[in-house]
Amino acid sequence: MKALWRVGPATLGEIHASLTREGRALAPTTVATLLQRLSTQGWVKHRKRGQKFEYRALIGEKEAAGGVLKRMLSAFFDGKVSALAAQLLESEDLSQEELHEMRKLLERKGG
Repeated sequence: MKALWRVGPATLGEIHASLTREGRALAPTTVATLLQRLSTQGWVKHRKRGQKFEYRALIGEKEAAGGVLKRMLSAFFDGKVSALAAQLLESEDLSQEELHEMRKLLERKGG
């Protein structure tokens, strides 16, 4: 999805090339399978462009991240944001800059 968000509406070849430039060595058939699955799930739409299909994201990056995060909160943390935050704080090496940003976010949220 990130490649599709970055390049915008694109053919399989263009998406594959973008992934390759990022160092993601995936076979074109793998990318095609992923695009088909994303289309089935309603995240991506395709249409004929000449002899090829053009794919485009149907959901924005922020909306997708929010949906994934909500499912993860429900599945792993009983819907508790504090449990997710505790897991992140305990399991990740956060820089002082990241901790400062988190404090600023909490202050803005009223905490």
